[in-house]
Amino acid sequence: MFRPCLLYVGTGDGIFVFRASEKKLELVGRGLEGNAVRGIAVHPKDSRIAYVACGLRGWGLYKTEDAGQSWELVGFKDRWAWDVAIHPHDPKTLYVGTEPPMIYISCNAGRTFQACEGIERLPSRKHWKFFYEPFYAGHIHGIALHPQCPERIFAGVEHGALIYSYDDGKTWHEALVGHDLHRIALDPLNPDRVFAGTGEGLFMSDDAGQTWKAVPKLTDKYVHGIYFDRHNAQRVYLYVAEAGSPLYRSDDGGRSFALISTGLPEDGPADSFSIHPDQSEVLFYGGEVRERRGQLFVSADAGASWQLLGDELPKIWRVRTGKL
Repeated sequence: MFRPCLLYVGTGDGIFVFRASEKKLELVGRGLEGNAVRGIAVHPKDSRIAYVACGLRGWGLYKTEDAGQSWELVGFKDRWAWDVAIHPHDPKTLYVGTEPPMIYISCNAGRTFQACEGIERLPSRKHWKFFYEPFYAGHIHGIALHPQCPERIFAGVEHGALIYSYDDGKTWHEALVGHDLHRIALDPLNPDRVFAGTGEGLFMSDDAGQTWKAVPKLTDKYVHGIYFDRHNAQRVYLYVAEAGSPLYRSDDGGRSFALISTGLPEDGPADSFSIHPDQSEVLFYGGEVRERRGQLFVSADAGASWQLLGDELPKIWRVRTGKL
């Protein structure tokens, strides 16, 4: 059994917002048709409020205040928005990663944004690239902030480097130069411990991003999502784009991982996994069941077993949960 929650599902044809319960999915919001959703940030105190980033096949950053019944364009209509994050203590402060590659910060819930111009001066910047017109420039996503040290900002450049700031975006540093960076996650119990999912595997840092080591079991795997259980920081999930076994779980803080998803379809370069906001044993995952068509799955036992949830959807790119 699991309690109902909100489920934001970003697809290749806009976003669906569901009231998810054990028996069914009830559609409560729909919008942004024709846009591919690349990032979703749900307000930590009011899940009816969410920001959605659209890019590659679509443009801009959007906001809903009624769980997807209506949407407004916040900005970035002339560029691809690849990620959006909310400050852990101040929901009016937003971080947006874009292509052309830049991080923008808003301190007023998206009314105005300021570019982190130091990113342009990073040594590897001129080598960042992505393979689609009109920009061919690489993009920034996987934005992560630690609740104890939110002045530290981490993000990934696809393709190019991991970038990070220790001072609210005033100055910037880089690591893992030349790698295909996807998602970054910070250990809730240790702000110096950073995980990076890349096209070349999973990497870990114990010194806040200055030095890195590869996790041997996951070398050369296409790691795209990293998720700490907010109720049990020793439990970490990974999404890895591999057929038949795309999800891994660690119960020792990421020191070892085991498969939990035999038989589930993969989802390509996506971030289509989320944990129930109140019940950490309840997991949601969206896989690609046929070309450009997605299907949601749910587990009520931390990934030991899975069931279909709802009908087919357009290709699923992002999944996030919120409290009802």
